[in-house]
Parts: sequence; structure tokens; C-alpha cells
Amino acid sequence: MSGPEGVQVRRYDAADFEEVVRLWRAARIQVMPELEARMGHSPEDDATFFREQLLPENETWVVVEGGDVRGFLARKDDLLGYLYVDPSHQRRGLGSRLFEKARELIPGGFHLYTHQANTMARSFYEARGMKETARGVSPAPESEPDVRYGWTP
Repeated sequence: MSGPEGVQVRRYDAADFEEVVRLWRAARIQVMPELEARMGHSPEDDATFFREQLLPENETWVVVEGGDVRGFLARKDDLLGYLYVDPSHQRRGLGSRLFEKARELIPGGFHLYTHQANTMARSFYEARGMKETARGVSPAPESEPDVRYGWTP
């Protein structure tokens, strides 16, 4: 998936690792700084989680602009577990490109979870037709109020 503005969505490559982990951390800190401070994950913790859990368990794609990774999505079956864009490159259509890729990858529909307090993500998903299907609390140690969203074609 490539566009006239030099934006491409492609499969994650091992060379993307450092940039993806960096932007993932930056995006989480931007949206929920108190939660990130409470959780106390170091950059090394993030890299270990990404390498040992996220990558082996998910199909991962990146959005690239001008040769630089600007965001990523990771999915397992019909769960869109991760969709993040570097905070310094948000609101430019890159998240929308990733969301469209998710629709292409999971054409029968998918679901995701986000924190109730993450109004940016909630607005983003709702603007793309996702519907709130449940509310709950994320698993420990996070234990934050969350929202389940679903998208069906």
C-alpha cells in the first residue's frame, strides 16, 4: 500500500525495531503519562516486551514516510492489539493508513481495547466507524478502565 505522498504501509522488518519501540513508548507517554509513570517500564523493558511477546505473537506492519518508520500496527487473529503513530507525526493521515491496512488484513471485522481515558484513541476509532461494545478493566498490573471497540464491514 503506497500513496502519492511517499507513504507506504509494509510488513515490519527487524531493521525497524529501535524506531518502532521508541515511537511506541513516546506515544504511550504522550497519551497517559501518569499510567506510564506508575507502571515504571524502562526503555529496555519495552524492547524486551516487544522482542519476546509482541513480535512473536502478532502480525506486525509499519507505516513509513520518506524512508522513516512513523507508526505500526500489530494484530493477532481478529484482535487489533496495537496501533500507534509517533506523536510528532500524528494527525497527518498515517494512523488512517494503518487502520485501512487493518481492515484489509481482517476483512470480516475486528475488535480492540483502549483505555477509557484515552480520548484521542477513542475519537480516532469512533471517527472510523468503530462501535463501543463493552467496558471493563484492563488486566493487572495496569488495572485501568478500558473500552472494547468492534468494527464490522
